[in-house]
Amino acid sequence: MMKKRFPIAAYIIIGLALIGVASKALTLIIPIAVFGIIFVLYKYPPNTWGKSKTTRGGKTKEKRTRNATFRVIDGKGGSDEPPKYH
Repeated sequence: MMKKRFPIAAYIIIGLALIGVASKALTLIIPIAVFGIIFVLYKYPPNTWGKSKTTRGGKTKEKRTRNATFRVIDGKGGSDEPPKYH
């Protein structure tokens, strides 16, 4: 049996198509690389690179928060008119 071969024109067309795809790919490499780098930096921000995710055994200190004391600051006048800009 004889193997089926493509005509020479088919090889030329396939070769030209591959050259066209390769030239398009070269112009798209930079934008793809930029978006890839942005995506990686978004998923893994640089401030988390140096931190380890493991917790060390030992007592953890609880941070105590101090309740703020609120004071009312007296405004000027006792007018019951609404503010001009609100």
